[in-house]
Amino acid sequence: MTRRKLMTSLLLLAVSITVGCASMTKVQPTETASLKKIDQIIENGIQEKTFPGAGVVVGQPNKLLWAKAYGHKTYDPKSDAVTLDSLFDMASVSKVMGTTSAALVLMDEGKLSPDDLVSKYIPGFDSNGKEGDTVRDLMTHVSGLPAYESRWAELEKKRPADETKPDMLIAHYAALPAKNPPRTKMVYSCLNFQTTARITENIMHEPMEQFLKEHVFGPLKMNDTVYTLSPDQKARTMPTLGDKDGNVTLVAKVHDPLANYYGLDEGHCPGNAGLFSTGRDVARFCEMVANGGELGGKRIFSREILAQATVSQTPKAVGEERGLGWDIYETPPWVTGLNKTPETAIIGHTGYTGTLIMIDKKTKTYLVLLTNRVFPDDKSQPEGKPTVTDIRRAVADTVWRSQPVYAQWFAEQDAKKAAGN
Repeated sequence: MTRRKLMTSLLLLAVSITVGCASMTKVQPTETASLKKIDQIIENGIQEKTFPGAGVVVGQPNKLLWAKAYGHKTYDPKSDAVTLDSLFDMASVSKVMGTTSAALVLMDEGKLSPDDLVSKYIPGFDSNGKEGDTVRDLMTHVSGLPAYESRWAELEKKRPADETKPDMLIAHYAALPAKNPPRTKMVYSCLNFQTTARITENIMHEPMEQFLKEHVFGPLKMNDTVYTLSPDQKARTMPTLGDKDGNVTLVAKVHDPLANYYGLDEGHCPGNAGLFSTGRDVARFCEMVANGGELGGKRIFSREILAQATVSQTPKAVGEERGLGWDIYETPPWVTGLNKTPETAIIGHTGYTGTLIMIDKKTKTYLVLLTNRVFPDDKSQPEGKPTVTDIRRAVADTVWRSQPVYAQWFAEQDAKKAAGN
């Protein structure tokens, strides 16, 4: 081989680096020209103080299309710059990456069924209108449980000395009356996923974090995806709260108050939040899902159970589509007119702290958008300033527009808009 041919081969190899490799900064230029708008969207979000820092990864199985970190940990330009190895509080994205993943592995092993009654695993749950609740009802948010629980200070006063916080909360949820008949209304609920997490732990007889390390995160080499952070990981974590002067007041501890109260020191994971991860790791998880449950020769979920989890499992009367843990997007710009079947749907999940994952089944394209938009506080953006939802929508629209299969659909929509239709 001539020196020129050798150098050409090495260059082609360098620009086709995948997410699993050490570097994520080099991508295929011909694939990314239409994604350059992401720079403007994210940099505007930082300038307008929607969030101080962000990481964005876009890819397909064995193909990295975009990978870039932006901004700093805080609005102080002297704070650490964000990298693709910065850890973010994943908030409710924990529901799919963590709790749902553990449940799906158990379903694959035949140890759990979506049709199992919750009361089979949680004593006392078969009461107050929840007698027929199933695991599927929890994972699709139609169980009848309320959305949240903020009365832990009141509950704490009544907690017996020999009862842990997690045990007290799960028993409390079991005794709650259903706010509406199960399977009649979708109420997005953190209680549903704290209960689901406890079900998985009761089956596994070990903390969910350890199970996930063994069956999901470890095989995928997601070494920075954890509930319990090491000192090195804490140093790389994005803060989520600060004082009026911009000083960090909460970092490397879960932002969600209920998950924070639930805690990790009792050997249980809260299930609704609490997972920390990096852009690099989250991309590996999304690539695995886009690839049908397998990555790098490691099968995490069977194709059958993953297909079941990512199609609508809610009764038609509910009027909203949810999979097992996964959200199924239904309207533009989250989807196009070509994403209307179970096989072509776009699935994903958001997190309160400013996190987002999306996977397009049709093109097998995934999007990871991580921010710490709650720093220094989670006050609403002033009118006229972009919100994190605005940023998410703009980035998603940019990513789907970059896919050739959608070009004609977008052209037709743009023409209709220009004509005033």
